[in-house]
Amino acid sequence: LWQVISIPAEIWSTEEKITTSSRENMNSIYEAQQYYYSKTQKFVPADSLEKLVMFLRSDSSLQSLSKLGNLTNQLYDRINQILDVPVLEAILPIIQSLDEIKGDLSFNTRYFKNYDDLMAQKESIESSLTKFESSSEFPDFCTVKNYVDSLYRLRERMNEYKLQNSALLAKGYVDSLNVFLPSIERGVVENFWTEEYQKMLNFVRAIKETDIVYKSSVADRLRKFSDRINSSIKDLSKTELQANVQMLKEQKSHVEELHRKFLEPDNFMLTNKYGVLSLDETDSLLINFSEENFYDPDTFDGQQRYIVAYNNDTGNLTVESPNLLDDFQNKLLEATNPIRDLPLFSYPQKVRNSLDSTIVVMNETKSTYRLNRYQEVLLDMKELIAEMQELNDVLFFRYSLNVKTFLDTVQTERRLSVLKPMIEDILNPIDTLAARTETGNVSDLREKLNEFGNKIQALDSLIQDQTPSRISSRIDPFYDSYKEV
Repeated sequence: LWQVISIPAEIWSTEEKITTSSRENMNSIYEAQQYYYSKTQKFVPADSLEKLVMFLRSDSSLQSLSKLGNLTNQLYDRINQILDVPVLEAILPIIQSLDEIKGDLSFNTRYFKNYDDLMAQKESIESSLTKFESSSEFPDFCTVKNYVDSLYRLRERMNEYKLQNSALLAKGYVDSLNVFLPSIERGVVENFWTEEYQKMLNFVRAIKETDIVYKSSVADRLRKFSDRINSSIKDLSKTELQANVQMLKEQKSHVEELHRKFLEPDNFMLTNKYGVLSLDETDSLLINFSEENFYDPDTFDGQQRYIVAYNNDTGNLTVESPNLLDDFQNKLLEATNPIRDLPLFSYPQKVRNSLDSTIVVMNETKSTYRLNRYQEVLLDMKELIAEMQELNDVLFFRYSLNVKTFLDTVQTERRLSVLKPMIEDILNPIDTLAARTETGNVSDLREKLNEFGNKIQALDSLIQDQTPSRISSRIDPFYDSYKEV
């Protein structure tokens, strides 16, 4: 039973990972090729993808972007470590929960105003919570709280500041925290909150006795965030303050060191740009592009590179996985083999060859005997050659050549992007051709060839009539070369 349950799940999980990896690889190759094309107006063959890696690694703009992102994340990680100091780690949830409570009180005023007692409690709570912003009872705690909030917001919005400025701000916040943290009034804050917490619980109970509970989840939310503040203040009271002060001093030295690094000559111009917290998807693919992206992970007989097809003139590019293409091609070959060598397909090509041969004779004769001097002959000849070159209005002929082209393509082509539309386009011609062959219906082709024959004979007569006998006597009839049709 365990095998029945777990093994298929493992297979599905593996298949999903392989599919995701393959899709990411193909997307990486596609974006790398497009970037290379934007710079050089050409693509790189599938067997030379190493050239793409070298090109991207030597691209100064990509490398600068990568370095800027790396430096930004160094500062981001440093701020994270500062906020991980236990005292600050306890204060941050208080800040966030206070914001949530204020938002809920404001948003749900439309419900509270229907109850005078609830409005009075709500306004009393809002007034009390402002003391967390600035209070003569615990001024150092308020100052520390505000600097922790500023540090947190800086971390989240580092891309809105030049990186040097972000480091300078972080340094200033940590300097201030080192000044005020040793004297925060933890006991006073705890006593203040004990009273406020009870007011909040009473408020929540009062809300639950009204129909507001059917319209809003504000009661549950206020309880959740109040409990979070309560838990955080208890954690704050338990911390070893002196040890935390020492940890913060160490972090201060690290921030100062990072700021100096940003000002070094090798980094100065780069860090004077806005921070990059995260690369967009395309930039990330280009910067991380490597040889590992060349190969499809879902293969059983060694490494297989992805198939890359392109047109440098049009800029069209296709990247495909070799996975299952061999199997698909084999099935397609098996399906088409019974008709591949049918004599039927040799005759339209013979007709085409005969027509082309006749056209060659006509053009050579025109040049040799300067038939362009005879306007009527020249116009009739041009019109006839144009008709002979274009036989697309003859279904039997067109469909025969289309099917033959498809059968020839299947022998060597593996790309689904090529085969799939060809299969869709060839289904109707095959069906029509089968019906025509079954009944021997080639009347449209026969009529067109007879028409050509009549026009060629008429052209032969026109040449005899329009040209001097010394010329016409030396020109063999075009119909002689056409009879092979």
